[in-house]
Amino acid sequence: MKGRIAGLVALTLWSLSLQARATTVPDCKARQIVVSLDDGQGVFNGMMHSGTWVIVRNTGARACSVAGMRPLLFEDGHHHPLAVAWQPVVSAPAMGLPAGGQVKTALRWVSGNVFDPGACMTPATVVMPLRHGQVRHGFARTLCGPANSPPAIEQQPWTEGPPEAE
Repeated sequence: MKGRIAGLVALTLWSLSLQARATTVPDCKARQIVVSLDDGQGVFNGMMHSGTWVIVRNTGARACSVAGMRPLLFEDGHHHPLAVAWQPVVSAPAMGLPAGGQVKTALRWVSGNVFDPGACMTPATVVMPLRHGQVRHGFARTLCGPANSPPAIEQQPWTEGPPEAE
């Protein structure tokens, strides 16, 4: 009797293991991901504020997981990292991204030198770090903050689908 129960348990665990392996979606790799920006036809722009949608699209032939996507980075023209203060730091949710599918987040920041004293910078590149590489996209937007601290960027949670009107 004990042998049959042990065999049944082993068979059940083995089949669950096969199901888990069959439904596991591999991590997205840099070569199958494209990052783009969409300013929403100026919907983010205010007196001294700006923003953009960051869109991450799977251009590969198979689904992949964006669970390994870490917070965005900014770089200067020589690929040196630039400090920014994220409010809050938002990693991508654990979800599969089908072939042709996309996720997006909205970023907002102060774009005018309204601080006394203030400082502004213009990152050349936004970087999407993945478990398997990085994807870069030109940024060239002005971020401003107090002179003694990095500019703050507000980020909305990642969601599926195309950008929508704000």
